[in-house]
Amino acid sequence: MLFENKDVAVIDLTHGGIPLARHIARQARSVTGIDIYGTVGGEILSGLEQDGIKTADKINTDIDLIVAPVHLNPALMPDSGERTVITHHRAVGELISGILYGSLDGKVVEITGTLAKTSTATLLADMASRSMSVLSHTTRGVEHWQKGVPIKVHHGLSIAPGSILEALEHAADINPDLYIFEVSLGGTGAAELGIITSLDNEYTIAGGSSTSTRAKMQMVDYAKHGSTLLVNASVGQIDPPDDVKIITFSDTPGKGDVYMNDPHTGIRTINCESLDCGTIRFMPGPGYDPSSYSTAMVCAAAAACILDVGLGNIESALLDFQGVHGRMRQVEWAGRKMVDNSNSGMNINSVGHALEYAKNIAKTGNRLVLALGEEAKQVCEGLDPGDVSTFTIEHGSDVDDIILVGERMEGISGNNIHHADSLDRAIEMAESLTKENDIIISCVKCFR
Repeated sequence: MLFENKDVAVIDLTHGGIPLARHIARQARSVTGIDIYGTVGGEILSGLEQDGIKTADKINTDIDLIVAPVHLNPALMPDSGERTVITHHRAVGELISGILYGSLDGKVVEITGTLAKTSTATLLADMASRSMSVLSHTTRGVEHWQKGVPIKVHHGLSIAPGSILEALEHAADINPDLYIFEVSLGGTGAAELGIITSLDNEYTIAGGSSTSTRAKMQMVDYAKHGSTLLVNASVGQIDPPDDVKIITFSDTPGKGDVYMNDPHTGIRTINCESLDCGTIRFMPGPGYDPSSYSTAMVCAAAAACILDVGLGNIESALLDFQGVHGRMRQVEWAGRKMVDNSNSGMNINSVGHALEYAKNIAKTGNRLVLALGEEAKQVCEGLDPGDVSTFTIEHGSDVDDIILVGERMEGISGNNIHHADSLDRAIEMAESLTKENDIIISCVKCFR
């Protein structure tokens, strides 16, 4: 047992550290929660103290083991001396795999990446739930899936690794056949199937001392013995443990072990012959942009084949798919058409896709209004104002009005540019600038 008879310090109580400290305390001799950012309220800290967890703003000399997030700025990291230091991800993996959750009967799937995590998790849960009971924890919340239908168990959790422990607590009375966890910045090592959807659009973390790619490769570093890794073929060469199987996928024809033959045509086909799953065929339904989901579709199909979900279940889920809330989905809104692409993973490239999709569905005389920006209080990695400024210059003439969201966008101006302090306010403004059948394009980086 990693934590047994040890004095443990858990750094960062803001990003999943609180549930992590509580669970480690069930095994460790003592646990100290380090509020490194000074952002946790006094009532919460008092609650931890009442539960026997010490709280502090620095590490004392009695600590044996330090648990720190992978994104921690080294400048904030106390001198560890000869103490062992592990990541939040590794600690959660130890807890899930060990005595605390060792009785879990279901298989575990973990999904990380810069793009398509939630869409992949949602599609895979739909596919698998047509033949088994599935519990998923994603940015959508904790959901129990049966026969392709999700039932909300809980919402409001982050996808920091520590939140997995909270998700399991909220679903303690559910005994699924399959667990699907969307995890930020890597894997915990508890998965029978670990998935890296994409490493595109890399960004820096840890005060600029590391990158998102390096962190997400924990999925490989911590891979469970005898497990399988499903990795986007664009990631390139990786070096897993000898007994870990690697399978690659791609939405580019002929690239990877599993690939989509025709990502931009009518009937889609996914070649899964290398997995003895044959060829998957389906016609995308209306109401969303299929090309924006091609990575999720091929990745989820490959994962479902690995899990032996069944060809019929995979095809029927893809046929019934209508997009994921907030991810390149066309919805009706107050008599207008809305291209809804406001989500935590939204980036400037997807704004371009949303604009093209909107232009394709627009009819002569339709006004196009774009809501673009960030709700900075809700996301760790925002939307670069320089990229937004460039986008408004290059595409400002493609729309009638642009509503920029967030404090960091206030310095960007133009003839058709307005400002709002939130997504809700931006949509209200967009309604006032449009009439029935006009098109609102919603591209605000936020949690929903």
